[in-house]
Amino acid sequence: MYTRQVLVSLFAGVWVGALMIASWDPIAATALSMGWIVEVVRSPFNTTFLILIMFMGAGAAFIYKSGGILALQNWIGHRVNTARDSQILTWIIGIFIFFDSYTSTIVTGNATRELSEETNTSREMHAYVLDSTTSPVTTFGPVSNWIGYQVSMIIVGFEAARFTASEVGITAFGLFLQSIPWNIYCFLAFFMVGFISITQRFYGPMLDAEWRSRAEKKTRRDDATPLSDITTDVGEPSEKNPTLFNFFAPILTLLIVGVVSLWWLGGGHQPGVDVATAFQETDVALGLLYGSFAFMVVGMFGAVGFGAMDLEEASDTVINGFKTMMIAAAIIVLAWSIGHAAEQVGTAQYIVDVMVGSGIPGSFLPLIIFVAAMFIAFTTGTSWGTMAILTPLAIPLGYELVGLSILPVLMGVLFGGAIWGDHVSPISDTTVMSSIFAGSDHIDHVNTQIPFAMTAAGVTVVALLLYAVGITSAMVLLPLSIVLTAGVVVALNKFDARRKNLPEVMPTAEAIDNGEVDVAGIENGNRSAVTGANGTYDFFTSIPLIAVGVVLAYLGLVFAFVTFGF
Repeated sequence: MYTRQVLVSLFAGVWVGALMIASWDPIAATALSMGWIVEVVRSPFNTTFLILIMFMGAGAAFIYKSGGILALQNWIGHRVNTARDSQILTWIIGIFIFFDSYTSTIVTGNATRELSEETNTSREMHAYVLDSTTSPVTTFGPVSNWIGYQVSMIIVGFEAARFTASEVGITAFGLFLQSIPWNIYCFLAFFMVGFISITQRFYGPMLDAEWRSRAEKKTRRDDATPLSDITTDVGEPSEKNPTLFNFFAPILTLLIVGVVSLWWLGGGHQPGVDVATAFQETDVALGLLYGSFAFMVVGMFGAVGFGAMDLEEASDTVINGFKTMMIAAAIIVLAWSIGHAAEQVGTAQYIVDVMVGSGIPGSFLPLIIFVAAMFIAFTTGTSWGTMAILTPLAIPLGYELVGLSILPVLMGVLFGGAIWGDHVSPISDTTVMSSIFAGSDHIDHVNTQIPFAMTAAGVTVVALLLYAVGITSAMVLLPLSIVLTAGVVVALNKFDARRKNLPEVMPTAEAIDNGEVDVAGIENGNRSAVTGANGTYDFFTSIPLIAVGVVLAYLGLVFAFVTFGF
């Protein structure tokens, strides 16, 4: 919290752990810290994971640099006529880029920023859609570097609990799959983006930002300071023969090769091995490595083959794509290291002993873990670092207090709580990147996103309280939470719009320009002027229908992945 520097703080945690082991000798502690970092990097799983995220960075760079994004804009841009359309489109593209949150923020932000400016979407709303779509969808996968990282954390948790997959009858990947329906916060955050965009019901500071953008044509407030654009890592997209092939082909290749590789490496091709067993026994990191390599190669062939760039430019794009992942790689290595440090000093066993002796009912443990993850992620600004700190504590604690059955619940709420902290922390890397690629003032983005994140977190707390009193089915709690979230959003929108004397359903900029809305009357506090100012939208136009279709297909894919996985 003091330094606001994630890398410095993570290393400090590693070093303090080493200092304890080294009998408070600072020189020996420094040497031991270096040894721990080398040790975690040399792990076959971790080494494979570092390589695969580099390949994903390169593949994403080809999607952007080859003009695939321009082709997408040319294809669908004429259908985007309102701010609502641009917000829904941003949501849709964010769903397609489900393999890495950094990549999704960069690609989606650049793909939709110009359209959202033209349709008078506030920079704050554009940043919110980016931030609250990218992390949730990459958490679920079905093929992403987040999955590889989360599985690696579960492996660390197994080691902290001192049991093996064979002893408890489930692999780390199998436990991850079972945790997905319990990641309630991420499902709600993802749902809220679409629900708010489609209904145009805003509240909190976002209501003011959207009214300003539509009525005053100011997509940023007058004294806002937008963060600079860092697209120089990759360069401007090529305008030579932009084609949709260079957008869709690499993504489809990643999905197909990744899933087939996971199935094959788990022995799915062998007689008598069903799909569930294959996914349970697979090598996650290696399967994702094959998928990410194919992702990069197809992107490179498409870029060169369609004349978007020559071979030299393609080689430079590979390196530049690697550069976009360097910060992520540094955080990952230190997150692994702090997890190893916590294991070495016995943090998990200490926490287990305290909690077991305190008499806290095991049914309340998911709520405790969720709140702890929220706090740590908010103060550190890193969801991955939070997972590294808490997973080695949560797994042995849950196993000792309740047993194997609670572990999927704990992992789901832990991952969700970590991402909540990411969404509301001003020092979060993904939050900063969302501000950058939306062209938003960073603090404005954080302030407008907090009420939405708090809504999803509040409903999650309610669901976990219901779990504590005996409703222990995710198939009951998750749909109930979604319905409750929709009701809360509408209620808060009505309350805040009435309090501020603004329309409940934000009208289009065109309706305001055409004089259909009495802007002067509304701003002078005339309540009657608000009565007829609500926007009217057709829910059966192409953009909303495509969005619903894409979301249903994506969620169907995720839950099929979960079902066949265990």
